[in-house]
Amino acid sequence: MKIKEIKSIGKISDIRLKAPPSKSYTHRALIAACLSEGKSKILDPLLSDDTLYTVNCLKQLGANLKQETEKDKIYFNVEGTGGNLKSPKSSLYIGNSGTTLRFLMAVSSLVDGKVIIDGDQEVRKRPVKGLEDSLKKLGVDIKSNKGCPPVTISSKGFFGGETSLEARESSQYLSALLLISPYSKSNMKINVKGQVPSSPYVEMTIDVMEKFKVEVQRKDFSEFFISESKYIGQNYTVEGDFSNSSYFMAMAAIGGFKVTIENLNRNSKQADKIFTDILEKMGCEISWSQNLLALKGGTLKGIEIDMKKSPDIVPTLAVVSAFAKGQTKIYNIETLRYKETDRLSAVSNELKKIGCSVEEGKDYMIISPGKLSGAEIETYKDHRMAMSFAVAGLFIEGIKIRDPDCVSKSYPGFWKDFSNATGGFN
Repeated sequence: MKIKEIKSIGKISDIRLKAPPSKSYTHRALIAACLSEGKSKILDPLLSDDTLYTVNCLKQLGANLKQETEKDKIYFNVEGTGGNLKSPKSSLYIGNSGTTLRFLMAVSSLVDGKVIIDGDQEVRKRPVKGLEDSLKKLGVDIKSNKGCPPVTISSKGFFGGETSLEARESSQYLSALLLISPYSKSNMKINVKGQVPSSPYVEMTIDVMEKFKVEVQRKDFSEFFISESKYIGQNYTVEGDFSNSSYFMAMAAIGGFKVTIENLNRNSKQADKIFTDILEKMGCEISWSQNLLALKGGTLKGIEIDMKKSPDIVPTLAVVSAFAKGQTKIYNIETLRYKETDRLSAVSNELKKIGCSVEEGKDYMIISPGKLSGAEIETYKDHRMAMSFAVAGLFIEGIKIRDPDCVSKSYPGFWKDFSNATGGFN
């Protein structure tokens, strides 16, 4: 097992960087472009393990995607399929990408034939039952391994109609249905039972659909109605990622210096944009100039906060909380148990290793800062664990990150950007 020791460097000079492209928007734009009528160009996409699994699977389903480079800028040229996909010659391998898994389950229902979706040992623990049940109600023949991958979809094309969805485990179930909804052979209606976790991700899905000229009618998050239609090819630029920028915000928050991040959309629908507001409540100074964020750290104080809508930045928030004065309670985060690992337990365990007192409940954690010290951090093959605790290592002597390369799942350039931000010390 590879181990990376983080060098504690204490004071850091003010830094400036460009936010990496959004993983979530890249997934959605690729799918809409591949299903579109006509040509699309996806500009500034994120190239990571997860998004490349999506690209490869779409190619197997008959999409024509070509990665191009012009003046050092990467983009995808896409020939739209108009929703006419083919049965792949082999199973679709999706690694440990939960997004690819759920989205491709729905996309595969457009195929006249059989599709098998499988991945690594970790993704075989990811739940899909809510989406599976909803697709069955739409006439798709689908089988899983007790509500988890591998998944086999047999279809004669997507007929759609009306379905209900239990989305408690993941908002990706709803996003998956929405992404294929224009290709229903009749109007499609989705009735959602209960609350949708991480609901801003559904807003992101609708945002992409509208950019590709499909209208979504809705009643809050309880009912969605989409007429039979098709996406129209577009030139689409992927905006910067708040999730992956959060680690540099956290560095500034803890270290008391200023970070300036380019390429962040102030009006973004991304769930993790909320992190700027959270850090401001904890004692940081925030200012915006168009799509340029400036954040200056201050004296941090603990808070109590509902993170149901933005669970992906909980590991970053938890690490920041270890350096705050007073307790921090983070609640409504049960969905963390269905991520790359049981992220709620993983964060709790590793915070305890570095000296925090943590009370872990079914859907919450209460963090009480203590005397912090170095430890070997288990990442559980979880990219967000590695990146979050790397930040802690800048201010605590002796932090070692196991399996540091797991960051390639969402942010292959993280360690390079991390080193640049710390003056080349890491």
